[in-house]
Amino acid sequence: MRKVQRINSNNNFYMAFYDDRFKTNRVAVAFIDRLEKGKNTLNALFPMVLIRGNNKYKNMKEINRFLDSMYGASLSIDVDKKGDLQIITFGLSFLNDRFVGEKLFEKCLQFLHDIIYGPIKYGGGFEEDEIEQEKNNLKQEIESRINDKVQYAIDRCIEIMFEGQSYALYEKGSVEDLAHITKEKLYSQYKEVVEKKPMYVMIYGDYNEEYAISRALEIFGQKEREDIRNDFAINIPFNGTKYITEELEVNQGKISIGIRTNVDTTTSDYYRLLMLNGILGASPKSKLFENVREKASLCYYAFSRIDRFKSVMVISSGIEVENYEKALNLILQQIEDIKSGSITDIEYESAINYYKTALMAIYDSPKDLLGFYFNQALVGELVEPKDIFEKIKSVKISDVIEIANRFELDTVYFLRNRGANNNGENI
Repeated sequence: MRKVQRINSNNNFYMAFYDDRFKTNRVAVAFIDRLEKGKNTLNALFPMVLIRGNNKYKNMKEINRFLDSMYGASLSIDVDKKGDLQIITFGLSFLNDRFVGEKLFEKCLQFLHDIIYGPIKYGGGFEEDEIEQEKNNLKQEIESRINDKVQYAIDRCIEIMFEGQSYALYEKGSVEDLAHITKEKLYSQYKEVVEKKPMYVMIYGDYNEEYAISRALEIFGQKEREDIRNDFAINIPFNGTKYITEELEVNQGKISIGIRTNVDTTTSDYYRLLMLNGILGASPKSKLFENVREKASLCYYAFSRIDRFKSVMVISSGIEVENYEKALNLILQQIEDIKSGSITDIEYESAINYYKTALMAIYDSPKDLLGFYFNQALVGELVEPKDIFEKIKSVKISDVIEIANRFELDTVYFLRNRGANNNGENI
């Protein structure tokens, strides 16, 4: 696969990737801001208002009419956090030119620019009614977080682990902050982001990379922007493990365990950490799955995941409340076993196969590929999924053991049903 990455001196990043395998091409424009209380809610809201229309595309009906004229192009927005950063992304997927007999790329690129910059370029600002409707939609989205108890328990673990830090914040903001958003505040924050914050323009599809980047530069420009970077380290003192229990109406208990990996995830140690994660809880034959779920029957599910952007591992498990101590002890024992080198060939090979399948699957989707390359760029590198797999394959058992012995158990969070008995600390 050919690729071009062009990074200019003004914190505008242009990346183009040639690939003629797909029927659809994709363009994504992402802005980066610091994850801060109050601003995170504003940054989550303004993209929702932008796709309601502007003075060129008066409303959603006109926007959809344009998308239909582009043979069913698909517009999307996404707000995410990566470490201490908040990412606001506008994406557009559209048919490959050769399937429709006309050039769609420049029209779609201009359309995406008009959606993002329309209120500035064509005037009009934000309409009060649209803001209120989207505030209500965002409020419902924030409040619905509690419906996914697995993710809710993971989020609460992170919030407790990083209390008072940016990483503890929810990327979509809070209902409390929503109530204080005015038309003027929202428009001011919107302009601040799209005019001053780092911008990534990413193009994936059946286009010569030089041509694609030159057209994108013409439309989106290279005005000077701020330099905003993520801090991958955990910059809060470790004062021992916190054990926290909370109660909700749940059918089963949820354990979430936050671990400081003490790994610089911008180095090759990250691939050793990935291998450890595969052995511990990511692969189908992982220690958590085989020993805690299958053999001991102490949980309904158990898995581990890594956030590269904050050097954190989270272990998640669903259990019967009365099994809390047994399940927790057995989960932690799996880490101790890795530290002592108790790793079977099956566990090792299962982790290898898991990452091979997961990484090769990224090649099946332009959206997934762009997301992958964007993450790579934020870390300061640009490697292929297949190259990452080669790095993981080269990890030795001794490497995994060394990484495991850096771990510090920071937070054990237990979400139980109301009225159940357990030995946690209630807050």
